[in-house]
Amino acid sequence: MESLGQQLQKEREKKGINLKDISLQSKIGLRHLEAIENDRLDILPGGFFTRQILKSYLLSIGLDPRDWLPKYVEAGLVEPEESNLAKPKKEEKDRSEVLHKLFTGLAVLVIIIAVAALVVFSIKSSKKTADHLKNQVTTPAAVVKQEKAEKVSETTEPPTEQLQKTTTEPAPVQEFQGLNLELSFTEECWLQVYADGQLVVDGLKLEGYKTTVKAENELLINIGNAGALNFTLNGKPGKPLGKRGAVLKNIKITRDNSQQFIAETARQ
Repeated sequence: MESLGQQLQKEREKKGINLKDISLQSKIGLRHLEAIENDRLDILPGGFFTRQILKSYLLSIGLDPRDWLPKYVEAGLVEPEESNLAKPKKEEKDRSEVLHKLFTGLAVLVIIIAVAALVVFSIKSSKKTADHLKNQVTTPAAVVKQEKAEKVSETTEPPTEQLQKTTTEPAPVQEFQGLNLELSFTEECWLQVYADGQLVVDGLKLEGYKTTVKAENELLINIGNAGALNFTLNGKPGKPLGKRGAVLKNIKITRDNSQQFIAETARQ
């Protein structure tokens, strides 16, 4: 019985497609493509990167990854797609549920406070109106006129003093004190970025793609083609993470070690 790799090789040869052409088109190393057809997936980087390489190969020879990836998962050659990200997704779901409950509780509390304030305001307004009407009935007109004159004199202030009271200085703008990572790509590249433990970038990025990631304390990067990535960190050019085609995992950038990722010429 033909193996999965032999079946794929047969499909490719039937369509007259050359492995070198696939490598040039997909930017996948020739030895990785040969490993797929030789059923040597252990040579591939593993996990997310193996699935992406396999998907690109299948698309290059005109096959649907949705039909073939389950066969590799069933054979135990590829991990299920959700396995690597199950924990972050579960944590993200739990965090969303907690935030939803918190915001719901705050909304209910705000409504209760607003209703209570409206009731108190209505009571005070009613009492004030009643007192005012009572004073109008019982107070002589001359006394009312004198009180009005005193109130006007108390509230009238020189224009300069009023301007000083009404003019307020703008609040100072606080600069972002965490990690600001701006990414751009010169070739296709597989990328994962976690910001403070939360997955924010995931998947195959094309040439010319740009994005920005911010974190308070920590950035964690997994990359399948290190030489394709250019970046700045907190506005300063970063030094290369690796060579073209290099697969790097668990690159950790923190506030304490961020200077290690800045290019020598940009360091202060």
